[in-house]
Amino acid sequence: MKKSLSKRLFSITLSLIIALMYMTYLAQAFFFENFYSYKKTVSLIREVNKFNDLYSMHIDSDQALYKALQKFEDDNNAQIVITSLNGDIKYISNNIYGNKESFDSFTNFASELVNDKDLINQALKYSQPRYKSFDNESSGLKKIGVVSPMSLMNKNDSLIFCVSSIQPIQEASEVMSEFFIYLFLGLIVISVVLSLICSNLISKPLVNLTHAANKISHMNFTEVCETKREDEIGSLAKSLNFLSKNLQDALLDLQQKNSKLEHDIEKERQLEDMRKDFISNVSHELKTPIGIIEGYAEGLKDGIVSGDDAKMYLETIIDESKKMSVLVTNMLELSKLESGTIKPNYEDFNINRLITKILKKHTPEFEENKFNVKFNSSTPYSYVYADPFQMEQVLTNIITNAIKYTPPRNDINISIEEGLDKFKISVQNMGVTIPDAEISKLFDKFYRMDKSRERTQKNSTGIGLSIVKNILRLHNSEFNLQNINGGVEFYFYLEKIVSSEENEEY
Repeated sequence: MKKSLSKRLFSITLSLIIALMYMTYLAQAFFFENFYSYKKTVSLIREVNKFNDLYSMHIDSDQALYKALQKFEDDNNAQIVITSLNGDIKYISNNIYGNKESFDSFTNFASELVNDKDLINQALKYSQPRYKSFDNESSGLKKIGVVSPMSLMNKNDSLIFCVSSIQPIQEASEVMSEFFIYLFLGLIVISVVLSLICSNLISKPLVNLTHAANKISHMNFTEVCETKREDEIGSLAKSLNFLSKNLQDALLDLQQKNSKLEHDIEKERQLEDMRKDFISNVSHELKTPIGIIEGYAEGLKDGIVSGDDAKMYLETIIDESKKMSVLVTNMLELSKLESGTIKPNYEDFNINRLITKILKKHTPEFEENKFNVKFNSSTPYSYVYADPFQMEQVLTNIITNAIKYTPPRNDINISIEEGLDKFKISVQNMGVTIPDAEISKLFDKFYRMDKSRERTQKNSTGIGLSIVKNILRLHNSEFNLQNINGGVEFYFYLEKIVSSEENEEY
């Protein structure tokens, strides 16, 4: 059953008041008498010390000392006497002489103090007052006695004995007033502590709720209000948690949709940039061959050449047309790769057989340039998991580049090294190196090395390595182009598949 917050506050407040009243009663019943006795003793000791300081070695006359003793007794409601060290009375107030019962009582008590050698020795040894409480046998009243050394003629040559009753009503009332000052101070401290406990019980959950609400206002929904209460604060905490969860779900959904929208916009922008780039590149790359074709065709039309020259013009036009066809095909392929519309069609196949097939296709070019071509594989059957058609494009472009940039009569080395879970395919062309500043640029579209190398790149479109890069990235393959001792090496890695010779297919 729910407990209202107002009832909880009322119960706590009422319990606090009752607790304070009960504690006041307990303090008065059990501690007041001891406190009163303590204060009376401290007061007597203080006054005895004061009396001692005023009259030790400063006695003008016996009459003045008697008056001082009389005044001491009147001010402190006590009886006082000065004796020698052996207990003989030296000075006593007139009040005691006039009251035989009081004098006898005091004399008997003083005799007990004189015989209490330990108490007197302590007072003399430390030159400090010592006190003793006792119950008067004749009256049954509780009294306090104080003994202190005093110097009349010489240092500590006398003793002061002071006796006071702790029962007078007026004196008790005055002490009680002072006692209640301390008591109420203590009650105030206790009330503060209880108030803090009460405040903590009520305000701490509210502080936690406020903290959670502030975090929610700053779009932070990780804070959860932990509470087992069944009152209004507990209901508010549950509602706040429910609100936080709903807002978090809504925000996450909105962020996901916004992220997808941004991705779609970015993809659309990239496609638009690729389209513009494609058109710009096509226009730039086709401008030269179209101009050549146009010039040679007009020459044939106008009849400015004939015979073998006309045949040469036609061969040039056909050659430039083929270049244009290769360029457009490669650019379309690169555009598809960059746009992500082409995905690898993974298969298990023997890459040794694929390399052998490509090398046979380029045998006439090897023989024409008198290249020494070597193909070495650490295994007779190197099965990989990749797209065989795209791998043929990669190897064809790399080997074609090796043919273009290798001086005649030099080596072209193709090798396959088996690793733990991958094969490393490497193509090396010797006799030439690449400036370090140009290596990182070779994978850029339409990038060609400096004009001094124009002789070896007359059939280059400048996008072969860009196609290689995009295909290998689709396969998550590690690849690199680097200078080696006396040549250039391109290598890449493909995932290894364990297979048997009987299952060899391509």
